[in-house]
Amino acid sequence: MEMKSHGIIVQILHPGFNRTDMTSKYKHIWDIEGAVDSSVGAKRVCHEINLMTLERAGMFINCEDGLQIPW
Repeated sequence: MEMKSHGIIVQILHPGFNRTDMTSKYKHIWDIEGAVDSSVGAKRVCHEINLMTLERAGMFINCEDGLQIPW
């Protein structure tokens, strides 16, 4: 169902590279690749949620920089 026509905003958000148990196998490159604490990743996601508009509905957004990821 197309949600935009009902005034409902749906986006896909990529939280970025976060330091978690799930990414711990990449611990050796966390600093090199800019992995952040999960609390920072969560703040980035919340920030992007606050920026959601109907005009941006359906976009895939990178929460590290706020840019659209083509898909």
